[in-house]
Amino acid sequence: MIDIMIAVDLNGNLRSIKSEGHSMSAAKGGNIICAAVSAQIRSVVRVLDKGTGCISRVKADQDGYLELSVEAGEGENRWLKGVTDVLVAGLLETERDYPDECSVKLIKLS
Repeated sequence: MIDIMIAVDLNGNLRSIKSEGHSMSAAKGGNIICAAVSAQIRSVVRVLDKGTGCISRVKADQDGYLELSVEAGEGENRWLKGVTDVLVAGLLETERDYPDECSVKLIKLS
């Protein structure tokens, strides 16, 4: 089971995401659920790393684990909101399609 926890601020901007675990429905390297989750999260990590004005920190020190924290730079909230919306929608669709293999928890910070 892949457990994902996403924290967003009051404006819906990503503040953190933690993904842990593996889908066990197929062999390593051939699992579409792991591939889908990995591709979505890694894409967000990469785009945040490309000089967006946001400050991000990534921890991925073991297989099947990734933790990302984000601080929006001034004027970056609208852009980050769009990135967040795409990430959340994609991960929720993955959970909807594979509820026994992927769990997403969305937390709204105050």
